Amino acid sequence: MVEKLLLNLTRAMKAGTPSERKIAKYLIEHLDELPFETAQTLAVKLSLSPMTVGRFLRSLGYRQFSDIRADLRHAEEAAGVERPVMAESGERHSNPFSQLLSQQIQAIQTAFDMTNQPIWRLAMNEISTAGDVFLATSPEGLDAARHFYGRLLECRSHIHDLGSDSAAHVALWDSDPARTLLVIMDCGGNLSPLQRLLAMARKSGYRTLLITTRFYEWGPESADICLAMPQAQNGGQSLLQLVSLLEFTLCALSAGADDSSKARAKNVAALKRSLRT
Repeated sequence: MVEKLLLNLTRAMKAGTPSERKIAKYLIEHLDELPFETAQTLAVKLSLSPMTVGRFLRSLGYRQFSDIRADLRHAEEAAGVERPVMAESGERHSNPFSQLLSQQIQAIQTAFDMTNQPIWRLAMNEISTAGDVFLATSPEGLDAARHFYGRLLECRSHIHDLGSDSAAHVALWDSDPARTLLVIMDCGGNLSPLQRLLAMARKSGYRTLLITTRFYEWGPESADICLAMPQAQNGGQSLLQLVSLLEFTLCALSAGADDSSKARAKNVAALKRSLRT
């Protein structure tokens, strides 16, 4: 939930109203202080009305400010760290949880910045127009890829997960190279299997899209399109960069969907609701 909150705050900072940008900026810069805030105190600090703050919180999926505090408290408990402490000088010391949140914000911002680049629009067009899209990832990104696969199925048909079983790899080679896009999502681990798969696909004429935090280990000619993000200090942040970029991808594809794709998304949502009841 914390990652989702940070994604929504980053979007609001870029595309929100002046009041929304003001609130989002404050929340991002003072995450370690939020357990001590209320909607009323935040409104006073930002010279906004409590109603404006309340509307913004609801747009983030929270009914009230205490729900954000609860999410942060659960994340802090999961991280096993203490809250910030005050030094004798009165200055607030940063704790590991605050540092982790700062890394997450930086990773999300890195992914968001990429969405303004021309190569991003080219990649979105390839995913939207390909007849079949096959997804492959390293073991470190398997859970993220599965989530992306399920969500992408809501946007369009003919999506295949190469991490499911060997039959999906057979389906890749049975597909028409001229109408097929292979998406490689690399976020650490052993490169060799993905590199071999990508080399074979390019040799056979398939269109390829590479998403990686290790651009220099792949080389500039590894794929037809490469979304390369700066390498992070640790694998956890690299994975968050990948997840952030995939979420922005889903948002872009949903926003640009045609009527048939929107109808598909609506039907899939209705199916999910019926299966839950």
